[in-house]
Amino acid sequence: MNRQAFIKNVADLLREKNIKKPISIPKQVFHISDNDGNSKDFTIKKTDKSVLYTRNDVELIVDACLAVIEDSIKRGEPVSFHGFGTLGLNYRKPRTTKCVGTDEDIVIEGHYVPKFSFGNNLKMCAKIYELSLNDRLSGDIAIDEGAEVLESHVD
Repeated sequence: MNRQAFIKNVADLLREKNIKKPISIPKQVFHISDNDGNSKDFTIKKTDKSVLYTRNDVELIVDACLAVIEDSIKRGEPVSFHGFGTLGLNYRKPRTTKCVGTDEDIVIEGHYVPKFSFGNNLKMCAKIYELSLNDRLSGDIAIDEGAEVLESHVD
């Protein structure tokens, strides 16, 4: 799934679950007067409403989340999502290896690489996919019951 498809799916999910962004309309005062010079002020209090998120809103939210994750990784801080996993850095020690063409030893310096540790919910999703794939390939219905049990643990 590419970035645009991800944003579309998130926007569709927000609409499906009726998740809306709150907006506020400030207090308004109306001055009403008649021909005799009598006046009356009517105040309409501040109201809170909500509207659906657009794809552009979701794109801004996704971009902001990715920017926060990137900044945390740049500072060496791990980013953890309960049940999903942890993004962090792993230090790879310096090592020597042989160049394929010349058979001479090359020293590779130590450096940091990105690392992702899978959470339990993500592992369970992979297991559910594996069971459904086995079910489709074998045509057995008994595996479906196991997938339903696993799905209840994911939520």
